[in-house]
Amino acid sequence: MPSAPVVPPFRPVPGPLEDALHPDAPPSRLLVPALVLAAFGLYFASLTPQIVTLAVRVTEIAPDRKTVALSTVILVGALMSIGSLPLFGALSDRTRSRWGRRRPWLVGGAATALIGLIVAGSVPTIAGVATGWALGSLGASAAFAGFLPLIPEFVPDRLRARLSGLIGFVVALSVLSGVLLGAQLVHQQLLMLALPGVVALAAALLLARVIRAVDRPATGDFPPFGVREFFGSYWLRTGGDRDFAWNWTSRFLVGLAYVGVQTYATFYLTDTVGMSIDDATAKYATFTAVSTPISVVCFLLSGYLSDRLGRRKAFVTVGAIILAAGLVVASVTQSVNGFLAAWLILSVGQAIYLTVDIAIAAEVVPDQAHAGKAMSVYQVATLLPNVGAPIIAVAVLAAGGSGNYPAFFMVLAVLGVLSAVTILFVRRIR
Repeated sequence: MPSAPVVPPFRPVPGPLEDALHPDAPPSRLLVPALVLAAFGLYFASLTPQIVTLAVRVTEIAPDRKTVALSTVILVGALMSIGSLPLFGALSDRTRSRWGRRRPWLVGGAATALIGLIVAGSVPTIAGVATGWALGSLGASAAFAGFLPLIPEFVPDRLRARLSGLIGFVVALSVLSGVLLGAQLVHQQLLMLALPGVVALAAALLLARVIRAVDRPATGDFPPFGVREFFGSYWLRTGGDRDFAWNWTSRFLVGLAYVGVQTYATFYLTDTVGMSIDDATAKYATFTAVSTPISVVCFLLSGYLSDRLGRRKAFVTVGAIILAAGLVVASVTQSVNGFLAAWLILSVGQAIYLTVDIAIAAEVVPDQAHAGKAMSVYQVATLLPNVGAPIIAVAVLAAGGSGNYPAFFMVLAVLGVLSAVTILFVRRIR
């Protein structure tokens, strides 16, 4: 491998937030917007298929077995993500490329995700969709392995909740954009799936350009990457500090709750309310459009208050309980208006929880020298629900029939409450 080029010290340009960023970070007026835009692109490409477009694609190909087919496709992609993300994070930490250690994964991953989405939108079989989504998930994992470590590396704790709130805002925006995209392009499925990948690649390229002066190759001594190091990528030594593990568990449980309702909302509207797939997709878009402004206010206000008060756990606990309350409402209604009310409640809870999600994760990283690995292991908690939620859905819905959504939503509500309880065991944060 060619030797790494010598990079001169970076001198940030003074700006209104410059004193709050690490000395070697790019100017805040460039770094923060670039991080937020990259988050939008990556989440747009990774969430849109899971929430709506894969459901539309699967319904077109296999309408008679759509529930099992969708669960299978999402499960395959989730397993690919879970199996690769910690490995990519560990490899990112030790990458000695002349292009730095984060940018190759960020840009290369986004390009791979785009290729996978094109395959999923063009091959007219469930196996083809599963293959494309697996490749897209692999690429997204690589991109996140390059993106997530930038937060603990360059953004200090006192700004992280606000940045997390902004990222939460663009996650909500990416969900809305994805649902609207699915409603508009329901009969142009290749474009429906590929367009988010194009946006992700463009955003990744922009962020790569912003961090090019400070994304240096890895330095220091690393042991040869053998079998032990490979399997060690999937385990994070915390030195007896259990905060990381408890926070991971809370994030996993709340993820199961909202991934479950998001993934199967379209089928709820078709199977319980009796809508066509076109009408259900359009109604889902309406729900998301109504809830997004509310979520945005919660994201931004909660992020500001969390940084201002220096508190994290209270926001996570309240958010998880509100989300669970929304799921309880969903379990006792079978009307469009009732589900809209439930959707608004759980959207508020989700927004409050996710506002400090990344802030807490960055604060409880056990070893800053391996931030890529740590943040990737944490990201598994956001991906594993894509395996767990379909398993729960198939088990509950198969046991009680395709209309057994009340029981399904109640199970998800219990998981939300458990998330609120487990975060209380994190001692290092207030």
